[in-house]
Amino acid sequence: MGFDVLIMASKVYTGTSVISDGYIYIKSGRVVDFGESPVPEDYTYATLVLGGEGRIAAPGLAAYIDAPAYPIRGLRPGLADRVRFYRQLDEESLAAVSLPAVYEAHMAGVTTLVVESPSPSIAADLASRVGGYYLAAVPSCIEASEAQVRVGGEGCPVEGASLVVEDGRVKAGGRVVLGAYSALNYAAAWSRLPRIHEASLQLRRALGIPGGVIEKEARAEIVVYDARTPPGMLADLYDLSLDDVYRLGLRVESLIAGEEVLVDAGEHLRITMKHFNEVRRLATHSILSQR
Repeated sequence: MGFDVLIMASKVYTGTSVISDGYIYIKSGRVVDFGESPVPEDYTYATLVLGGEGRIAAPGLAAYIDAPAYPIRGLRPGLADRVRFYRQLDEESLAAVSLPAVYEAHMAGVTTLVVESPSPSIAADLASRVGGYYLAAVPSCIEASEAQVRVGGEGCPVEGASLVVEDGRVKAGGRVVLGAYSALNYAAAWSRLPRIHEASLQLRRALGIPGGVIEKEARAEIVVYDARTPPGMLADLYDLSLDDVYRLGLRVESLIAGEEVLVDAGEHLRITMKHFNEVRRLATHSILSQR
């Protein structure tokens, strides 16, 4: 997406303030300007115009997800069980079975994914296939000299790990951060967190990931929700908390991560039914072998 984007919204939640009838102008993957309407004339000639009346724009979230374990998530496996599953498939297959998890996360407003995986190359593969921001979190019971982030938990050493999976929660420095561990629905799992945005920021801080707020010169990580239809009709008329906006389960109309438009008109632009059919084929064998 080597062009400029203008986002219009009835409400813009920057992470520090709320702007009514606002706009966000993005160029080369960076936020150049934002504010209240009217939009400066120069911005109205943007290559791509998104949003409009009845939309809510907010910062994209960062979340930890055990994406390669998607086929067996219904079994709610612990970290050691997931590692055993990872060892059954090659890296290409693990990247393939991660796609539904990435799809769910993107459709829940996540722009940065910390992906639990046995190899950093899986996160790199997902970035090239799908777009967006990825960081690999390698379980501490797997040898990996290249890993930037280590995760510990049941069956894997916790000492020295950057992240810890404990009782279905992901923690960094003893504080709960945003995660989708063993969740059957990522968005629903967040309802247990009192402060979703802060938990996302905690994950970013713990791992040195930039972003999390809409500000000038920041890389563009923005989710645009449609508040014209259920379940959040008319939500744009109120000054809600940002956490309440995330919890509403609003339909994601657009999702931008840097120079990539990942979701447009409510449809993912990179992940298709072809990918899901491949995942189903791999998952059928994987689930049977776990029983």
